Amino acid sequence: MNERKKGAILSYIQVFLSVVVSMIYVPVLLHFLGQSEYGLYQIVGSFFSYVTVFESCVSAGILRNYCNALGRSDHEEAAVTLSMARSIYRFLAIILDLVGVSVVFAFRSFYAGSFSTSELNESIAILILLFVNMTFTLQGSVYLTVLTGHEKYTFLRILSILMQVIQPLLVILCVSRIPYAITVSVVIVLLNLLTIGIRYGYVTQKLKIRITKQPKDSRIVKNILGLSAAILLGSIADQIFWKTDQVILGRMFNTAVVAVYSVGAQIYMMYMQFGTQVSGVFYPKLSALYQEENGLQKVSDLFIRIGRITFYIILLVLSGFIVFGREFLLLWVGEGYEEAYWVAIIVMLPFSIDLAQNLGLCILQIKGQYGFRAKIYFLSAVLNILTTILFTKWIGIIGAALSTGISMFLTSGLIMNWYFQKRAGLDIRKFWKETLPIIIATLLLTTGALLLKHFLVSERTGSFLTFGLEVILYTTLYGIVMLKIVADRSEKEQFLQIVTSLTLTLKRK
Repeated sequence: MNERKKGAILSYIQVFLSVVVSMIYVPVLLHFLGQSEYGLYQIVGSFFSYVTVFESCVSAGILRNYCNALGRSDHEEAAVTLSMARSIYRFLAIILDLVGVSVVFAFRSFYAGSFSTSELNESIAILILLFVNMTFTLQGSVYLTVLTGHEKYTFLRILSILMQVIQPLLVILCVSRIPYAITVSVVIVLLNLLTIGIRYGYVTQKLKIRITKQPKDSRIVKNILGLSAAILLGSIADQIFWKTDQVILGRMFNTAVVAVYSVGAQIYMMYMQFGTQVSGVFYPKLSALYQEENGLQKVSDLFIRIGRITFYIILLVLSGFIVFGREFLLLWVGEGYEEAYWVAIIVMLPFSIDLAQNLGLCILQIKGQYGFRAKIYFLSAVLNILTTILFTKWIGIIGAALSTGISMFLTSGLIMNWYFQKRAGLDIRKFWKETLPIIIATLLLTTGALLLKHFLVSERTGSFLTFGLEVILYTTLYGIVMLKIVADRSEKEQFLQIVTSLTLTLKRK
């Protein structure tokens, strides 16, 4: 099994583990911190997220240039790219520290009327910690680029899985003794420093790659910053979509209301992980494929194939949440979070299109066409701020989710599909023709399951055991229907290969 397949499988193991950990972690965290402290942590995280976009944008530009150089076996350009990247990250770290001072003052002014003095002081301390964390993250980002460019997905995913398990355990241990939001931040910063150190050790000791100072190449810097500028605009839009709701709710209401919305947001952010894992694994492959003869046709075919696989996975999660979501929330976080069910569903429905076509964003980056997506999403996100305020005044936190959902449908569902077809050269008509059977089958299964629950299952909270058995039964039925009726021959063969490979691996162990 190659690194991409291993990386994809480990990615979904990581996502599954993330869901399981969250099911345990969030209610325990709520228990020790309480709604106010938990809501406080979410608000600060939302506020800070606007700053983190700079790192991810520059990283995308560096990764594209590095992968293109490796694809052409141009090791000299690859070395220069890493040298330029390190210089850019150091410059960004200095800028970030200066921005941090302004952000701290802006935060204090913005929330002075809705936070207590102790909440405000704790928030400022958390913000300072997060800025320190981001400074170190920038310094270590170049090593993540090396690992991704060399497709070391097994190492990256195993490291992520380990940290995913260690972090909540350590956080719970600490907040049980010191029940404050800042405790969570301290643990996260320390573990992030450990992760950066391990990546550095792998790159320098295992891969034997040293980042040395190279002569400045303005062409490479221009290529990196050109894509980064477009991605920055798109990332700011994404942050507005995902974080502004909580910032506005915190300003209009209180931290307890934000905690309720954050539970729904936690659901659709976990849903995001199911749809975005595969695209990152295929970035280096796409970069090489596009440079081949008839590269665009091959890229389009891969886009459709990955889209189908993604739909199989995300529609199982979406339909399962629609059927079992209310019971899940009651068992997971208890009473008082009923509105989180609708917050999650309203966003997840249109978000499904974006997730299934997530590989398209990588294609736009490789083709240098990401700027259109960035501009459209930014304009839509700015309008989303206004509609969120209006809808929230009318119907509370459901209005905030509705505003985001409508904006996403217009951009991801309509405008971007038009652009993929007309400008990017992807066969969107074929994409929807190939994926429509999966959608129809899921719709029928969801409707049938809801009717059965309505007529055969009494209204009760139940237990984790009963809930787990119901979910396993539905998942099994979904898998049988998709595998026997909807999946094509290549998908069935691929499924059997993965099962066989995993079986052999387990037998060896």
